[in-house]
Amino acid sequence: MKLMPLLLLPSLFSPFVIAQPTCTVTSFQAINIEPTIEAAKYDEESQTAEIHHQPPMRCASITFQTAHTLNKVVNAMHDEFEVTYADMTTTQSHLIKFSDDATDSGYIQLRRHKPQTAYACFSTSSTPITSITCKFE
Repeated sequence: MKLMPLLLLPSLFSPFVIAQPTCTVTSFQAINIEPTIEAAKYDEESQTAEIHHQPPMRCASITFQTAHTLNKVVNAMHDEFEVTYADMTTTQSHLIKFSDDATDSGYIQLRRHKPQTAYACFSTSSTPITSITCKFE
């Protein structure tokens, strides 16, 4: 009789009970925004100019889907995506935009298992994007 509760324990930890990701990125297309301003430093002694190039802003068009239907405020979703660069550094998105057709009064409805596309920008980086994850809750 004392062993009976132990037999029920494995059923509590079945694969269906373990938390599954709420959001999955199915594909992305990297978009690099080159800086429009370059800095130049002129050395009068050697009469040379050194031009400093900033790395591009790394953005992406992201197709993703969620495991649940969610209503989200678009302006509050700025850090829902995380990018990993080729040098293994990571950063959160700081800008997310959806098409005007997908939003209604500043809200977006993310439907369960229905692909959505978003445009997100992350940070400037000299290395390219290798992967993107999302964490809608």
